[in-house]
Amino acid sequence: MGKRTTLLATVALPIVSLVWQPVQAAMVRPPIVESGMPHVITVQEGDLSEAEQRKLRRQRQKEQQQQENGEQQGERRKKQRESAEGDDQQQQERQERRKKQREAAQGDEQQQQDRQKAREERRQKQREAEAGDQQQQEDRQKAREERRKKQREAAEGDDQQQQDRQKAREERRQKQREAEAGDQQQQEDRQKAREERRKKQREAAEGDDQQQQDRQKAREERRQKQREAEAGEQQQQDREKAREERRKKQREAAEGDDQQQQDRQKAREERRQKQREAEAGDQQEQDRQKAREERRKKQREAAEDQQREEKKAERPRRKRDENRERIARDPSKTNETIELPFVDGAAVLDSDKDFDNRKGSAREERRRKRAEERENVRVRVPESDRDAQVGWKDRDRVRYESGERERGERRDRRPRYEERDGWRVERQFDDRAVINFGDRIIVRSDDGRRLSRRATETYYEDLPHGRVREVIVRPNGDRVVTIRSRYGDVIQRSRIDRSGSEYVMFYAPEIDRDSRPTFVDPGERLPPMRLTVPVDDYIIDTSSEEERDYRDFLDRPPVEPVERVYTLDEVKYSARIRDKVRRIDLDTITFATGSSEISVNQAATLRKVADAINEILDKDAGETFLIEGHTDAVGSDESNLVLSDERAEAVANILTDVYDIPPENLATQGYGERFLKIDTDSAEQLNRRVTIRRVTALVKPVAMAE
Repeated sequence: MGKRTTLLATVALPIVSLVWQPVQAAMVRPPIVESGMPHVITVQEGDLSEAEQRKLRRQRQKEQQQQENGEQQGERRKKQRESAEGDDQQQQERQERRKKQREAAQGDEQQQQDRQKAREERRQKQREAEAGDQQQQEDRQKAREERRKKQREAAEGDDQQQQDRQKAREERRQKQREAEAGDQQQQEDRQKAREERRKKQREAAEGDDQQQQDRQKAREERRQKQREAEAGEQQQQDREKAREERRKKQREAAEGDDQQQQDRQKAREERRQKQREAEAGDQQEQDRQKAREERRKKQREAAEDQQREEKKAERPRRKRDENRERIARDPSKTNETIELPFVDGAAVLDSDKDFDNRKGSAREERRRKRAEERENVRVRVPESDRDAQVGWKDRDRVRYESGERERGERRDRRPRYEERDGWRVERQFDDRAVINFGDRIIVRSDDGRRLSRRATETYYEDLPHGRVREVIVRPNGDRVVTIRSRYGDVIQRSRIDRSGSEYVMFYAPEIDRDSRPTFVDPGERLPPMRLTVPVDDYIIDTSSEEERDYRDFLDRPPVEPVERVYTLDEVKYSARIRDKVRRIDLDTITFATGSSEISVNQAATLRKVADAINEILDKDAGETFLIEGHTDAVGSDESNLVLSDERAEAVANILTDVYDIPPENLATQGYGERFLKIDTDSAEQLNRRVTIRRVTALVKPVAMAE
């Protein structure tokens, strides 16, 4: 009785308390009995029967199994809670990330850094969560190993206990396998879910990175567009519409003949045909065409003879000076200043005229000193443009770079260029400015207006180092690209046709590396010009030399070597540099005093010169011609400068409008009364003239270009 009471007190009551405890209490992990410490029940094992001992063992095994199941359930529930908390945490993080993404889409670069930092923190938390999952997995594996170890140690009892324990162990193992299978399945599910979450997170992260890059790119594009279009969305739509129209026109233009030269030739032939047809008279009177043509031909010849006689009567003919004519036939035999071969003729070279006009000592004394300086000057007349630049053979070859090679930022208005040191604007006449610097005054104009008269679009772009790119788009798809320095100097000009071919007119990129705050005449560093070719091979007067081959004359090389590539401004403002190339005096174009208008009859006298220029351009579309305007000495310097510049532009417009010479191949400059042809202060028709020079060898590297 005492044993049973003891057994009831020591075994049954604890079992009942375990069975009837609440569910919440079952989750509490029971104390683990150390294998080396005897349980209170083992004190009575010697007093129990074998059946009671088996029952007690089974009860203990059942208790142990319940304990292990409780532990497993507690661990699973704990993991589930942790997983749910992790999912909630990830959900909250996703929501927070989305919120930050929305905020980041409205923010600037600082918000982008915050999002980057938050993403790094999320990734750190994910790595920590993964490390925690791995640690929990290792802890569970370690706990399972410890349980198995304890089970192996407990299995060292007697045979019956071994069998019972083996059976119980097998049952436990079965349950453990089932539980492990469930855990494994759950683990696989969790692993799969975790992998899916990681995949989604990676995709989200990649999406975030891609979105970030896209947003960064979009932000840059928006900033670019904002800088390019400060006028707003309407201006952007206008540009888009203009681009669409331009593309449409380019596509329409691309349907024609791809060879622009043939188009120009065909257009020229058609224009000539129309002119011949217009001269033929009324097309409806075909039966009288031949007679009318003959009659009109005789009338034209009579009118031309009469007009020629009238011009001869009106135009003052200068008396020829025999001594000057002798010197003009071979100027190389003298060091003296070469003068035009008639009475009151001024110096042949513009640089000599400049020197004669300087203040100080008498002209005779200055000429004597200049002759002494010429005495040791030896000049080699080049045989071609390349031969004129052979002195550059030790320099690096030059590869023309496209005018559109750099990306620019669109401007919404025409640029205003900086003024050079020492330049002072005296007066402003529309788009022309009269500038005073040093001991001279010049007129400066923007030829962009002349080039863009027939353009469908003209826009400007800012480039690095203060440069500006001007792009003029023509109806046929051609683009004229001009790059200028911050002072307005032309660094490069080229025409890009619709097929992508680029023809370069000006190319002096080295001036971009030199700020050149003050203009310095490069001719001041050179010795006095010494003319060694006959004057007739250096100057042509269209009124007296109508039968000359103008194309052959214009195609001839400079009369002395060219030291380097000069900028367009250096050529315009340096008489010494311009003297290197030959010139044609268009004295058949006679201007009224104070006027720059050209009559239709006078425009017709430009045909031979225009045909010669077109033939040269057919051979090389990158040739450049300088048109110079001049006045007589009547009037103020400022008004004469502006008037002469208008005269040069008027001739350039006629060559473009009537004879189809591209305006980008023509440069204009007015010189006022500075370079008189007849040395007189009174009104003189021969001084009111226009001159043409081919300056290609001066403004781009012909010999070094690849």
